Amino acid sequence: MYRIKEKYAKVKVNDQYTIMTSEKDSVLLQSPLAIQLLEAVSNSKVTQEMIVSDYQRYSANLSEVLITLHQLEAEGYITQSKPLFTPEQAAYWEELGYQTEKLATVFKSKTIAVKTLGEVDDTLFKDLCIATGVEFSENPHVTVVLTTSYLHPDLEMINKEMIDNRMPWLLLKLHGTRSYVGPLMISDKEEVACWQCLQHRLVLHDQENRLYQALAKTDNNITRPLISHPLTQQWGSSTALSELVFWLYHKHNLTLENGLVSLDAKTNERTVHTIVKRPQCKACGDIKIAEQHPSPIRLQKQDTLSKHQGGYRTVTPEETLQRYRHHVSEITGVVPYLKEYHPVKGVPIYNFGSGKNLALQSSSLFWLNLHLRSANGGKGKTEIQAKTGALCEAIERYSLMYQGETYTIKDSYKNLEKAIHPNECMLYSSEQYQNREQINNESTKFYSLIPIPFDIDKKIDWTPVYSLTENEFKYLPSGYCYAQYPAEDEKKLFSYPDSNGCAAGNTLEEAILQGFLELVERDAAAIWWYNRIQYPAIDLETVNNAYVNQMFDHYKAIDRSLCVLDITTELGIPVFVAVSHNIKEDENDQILYAFGAHIDAEIALERAVIELNQLLPVVKSDDKGYLTSDKVFVDWLETAKLKDNAYLEPVKDVKKNMKTDYPKLCEPNLYDSIQFCIETVKKQGLETLVVDLTQPDVGLPVAKVIVPGLRHFWRRTAPGRLYDVPVKMGILKKPLTEEQLNPVGIFI
Repeated sequence: MYRIKEKYAKVKVNDQYTIMTSEKDSVLLQSPLAIQLLEAVSNSKVTQEMIVSDYQRYSANLSEVLITLHQLEAEGYITQSKPLFTPEQAAYWEELGYQTEKLATVFKSKTIAVKTLGEVDDTLFKDLCIATGVEFSENPHVTVVLTTSYLHPDLEMINKEMIDNRMPWLLLKLHGTRSYVGPLMISDKEEVACWQCLQHRLVLHDQENRLYQALAKTDNNITRPLISHPLTQQWGSSTALSELVFWLYHKHNLTLENGLVSLDAKTNERTVHTIVKRPQCKACGDIKIAEQHPSPIRLQKQDTLSKHQGGYRTVTPEETLQRYRHHVSEITGVVPYLKEYHPVKGVPIYNFGSGKNLALQSSSLFWLNLHLRSANGGKGKTEIQAKTGALCEAIERYSLMYQGETYTIKDSYKNLEKAIHPNECMLYSSEQYQNREQINNESTKFYSLIPIPFDIDKKIDWTPVYSLTENEFKYLPSGYCYAQYPAEDEKKLFSYPDSNGCAAGNTLEEAILQGFLELVERDAAAIWWYNRIQYPAIDLETVNNAYVNQMFDHYKAIDRSLCVLDITTELGIPVFVAVSHNIKEDENDQILYAFGAHIDAEIALERAVIELNQLLPVVKSDDKGYLTSDKVFVDWLETAKLKDNAYLEPVKDVKKNMKTDYPKLCEPNLYDSIQFCIETVKKQGLETLVVDLTQPDVGLPVAKVIVPGLRHFWRRTAPGRLYDVPVKMGILKKPLTEEQLNPVGIFI
């Protein structure tokens, strides 16, 4: 029996024209035969046999009638199938591209089951399933789990059960002002993430719950208020059913397979968040991936964009961002967001934030204190450079975190061959250890804490670190190599992790070079700052860099100075500090400083200026206030005077010429630059070590470079380069004593 498909209405204009209208468009038909056949179908119950037996009434031969019938059916105007839904629902499904006959079969054969966890009323969802045509059974094709929390403790058991039985399941949270739909977890598909992959990311962004569990000494989750309204339940249920039907019908759903849809009632936004399958997942992956001994690091030669933005790179920032931007999500990502902050109109100063520094999360209240480095960010002379930098820094900090699985050796320092004492890297002085309790009681920042003395007899976890100098593995305490490494008492750690020397790159070589340069930069910064050495400035007239010249003009226009000092040490790798202060009379100096280092002096200088630009919004906010509540920083801005800190000003009558004073150190590529760095510090008796921190679930290479003996710019006052280099360079006649060092620590 033929009938007009429900998605169409037939409108007869006259004997010559008929219009077939749908929700979205209309088609004008002019074929007399087609118009006659549509008229017959709409006015009476006719079959193909009836039309064939009486074809002569249509003033056409039988072949023409059959061809036209076929065309009308093929174009979707008429059908011979029986109506399986109400006309309105059939029109809905047809408009979405479903064949209603096939869809009805799918609903019959692919049933569902519904489970609830927590205080969930599933009535609305089930009623919508029934109204849609989805059927229930005890042997379902897919199980839908409704929960009040995606971290409900019973979800681990359900996840295991579904994986063991190779059964698909869909997770929903229909409560709250933001409801969640998905993911759809299909254990038969190796590339699809499971709940435990998702759970790993959810925990990253639930610091309040982690802190509660530590303080309350419980594994239970913190109690949160139940927020619910039929509006959000209806929205979430409708979205879930639409996506579920799509999957049942098409056998795939790219939105919910490795994806979660959030529905925000405050903004009315529907956002899809990518869920990354973790290859090392304990539930659906292979834990051995993370637990196996690392391989030796063999540096590879590669094409280098030597003069590209930000230094030596193998691909452009645009390519990097495109490749890794799926990790951006405040729910499922390792990068909560990418947002520009305080742009400067008409000036190429770009700063982007990318959320909290995940490596600084802790179950200790002290470690949650405010600090500039508690947030991730990126800066640049273009928007894409800054945005990509923010993305990479967030991934870098995530990769520094202990993820629950890694290769370690348990032994004592005394017994472990090729073990490195952690204080060879941290460089705290005997006096700092002796006064530890007092210093820590007076400290307001994590970076000024002093750890407990290292016990060489205690058995602890050690991480292999590869020596690029000697081409062999050595060992450092895992608590030094990773942030948030498990400890009995965070207040009694023998080493503190930090991100010094930690960097991300498109290749491991990129990451290693950047991490090494950060060590060199901070070593030079510490020697300059704590010895309060006056260095010469760069003659900006010799700088062949349009961007730096533009910044010099901008700072002048906003009544601030801009001076770049050369603080390069005996290593010979260019390191600069850009210093700026407020030059308005009767106002605080508001001194800012920032560092930059690179094999290429021009890149190093540009980096220092760009880093300074990242700090500029702190003192140049729209409301005239400081954009920081960090008391140490505010006190500096309010009280520090340039006239009282001569080391922040250049040596008089001596200027460095960028064109003549900085010869090429090596070929401008990654491989040769790294080799130059390794050999340079080796000549000073220093060894280059690397931990490959690259995480299988992220893919962006991350390395932590360690050169025991190079100084951190935080206040760590053990004997060594901090005292010896100024004498070696002929700047000081004799080394300062610990008491003579600058009492103000570097805090930026």
